[in-house]
Amino acid sequence: MKTTYLDFVWSTIAISAILAAAVGVTVLILPFSRAIMGDYHVLVDAFLVLFFYGLFSGIFLRLVLRWHPIRTGSYTMESPVFTYWKLLSVVYRLGQAALTPFTPVFLKPVVESLFGARVGTGVALGGTIDDPYMVTIGDGAILGHASLVSGNMIHGGKLTCGPITIGAGATVGIHSVLLPGTEIGENVTLMAGSYVLPNTKIPAGETWRGNPARKWL
Repeated sequence: MKTTYLDFVWSTIAISAILAAAVGVTVLILPFSRAIMGDYHVLVDAFLVLFFYGLFSGIFLRLVLRWHPIRTGSYTMESPVFTYWKLLSVVYRLGQAALTPFTPVFLKPVVESLFGARVGTGVALGGTIDDPYMVTIGDGAILGHASLVSGNMIHGGKLTCGPITIGAGATVGIHSVLLPGTEIGENVTLMAGSYVLPNTKIPAGETWRGNPARKWL
């Protein structure tokens, strides 16, 4: 992936601002943690910084995307959109990592929602989401272990971005991959290891499998 000095500049500014906010809030809470935890307050304060860093990363991401969303399309590595996407990816990845100590598996949908994913109720999220602000998951959907739902793809020197929709009650098998522009209908079953190509639309109730994924039943 091509990297320029602007990537470092914008990322440094964003990370520094989020970290400063997280530390600032933790400092305000410091007298209370010290009174309650005594000499162990340092450990509590460290976890608070991580928690607030993750929380503020999600808020930052949602605010900048509301101001300037990424549009569906393909962009060269010289495009300002590519630079912007890399900034969003850095903020998301670091924020998500900061929240890891506070994220048991049943809270993963909440964390992805914080970063912009539209997640219904009763969703089981065992896989990974890339560009959560591009992803919509319906009620009761299941994303199997090690599956990948990616709103981006880099191929042939270009970044392609596109929304992904997973319908209510759909099951995405373990180790499956969904790429930009994919629409999975309600109650669809993707068998384990399925590789869904960009812009694929799977009608409700069907079962697909394979690489590339094709209708099976």
